[in-house]
Amino acid sequence: MVEPKTVSNLPLDVSIRWAKDQELLAETKPIIQEADTISQHVKTEVNLPASQSQVEILLGITRRNPTWAQFQMPQGYSGQRRRLFTSQLVTFLGSDEQQDTLIARIERASGEEDDKDAWENEKNMMLQLMTLMNALNKDLIDIVSRCKQYQKG
Repeated sequence: MVEPKTVSNLPLDVSIRWAKDQELLAETKPIIQEADTISQHVKTEVNLPASQSQVEILLGITRRNPTWAQFQMPQGYSGQRRRLFTSQLVTFLGSDEQQDTLIARIERASGEEDDKDAWENEKNMMLQLMTLMNALNKDLIDIVSRCKQYQKG
């Protein structure tokens, strides 16, 4: 069985080390105590305006989500449900099915006889744009899924 050790049984270098550690602790103790006085990160509270006009109070009109902007929301903005990461670069083109029907409409479209070449160039350009948007949307879906994968840990 191992003999119990007391301070008197320890070698001299242990006592020297303990004394040096106590000096270091005494030097750093004010720094540790002053750490509480460092200000925290700034936190900004975002609140909706609390005041209402007399007309709104009289008629009982309460805006659910008042905006601060002086212009109207773009069409289809509320359809995004305020998500930061969406699976589409351009949301107003609609879902994949809606984009497929749009591509089919572009392919079926025919122009005037006198501007046949210009019409075909425009049509090909639109089809290339739509196929590029489909490819970019697939890439965006991969990127968002990777981000969510790493967020979950």
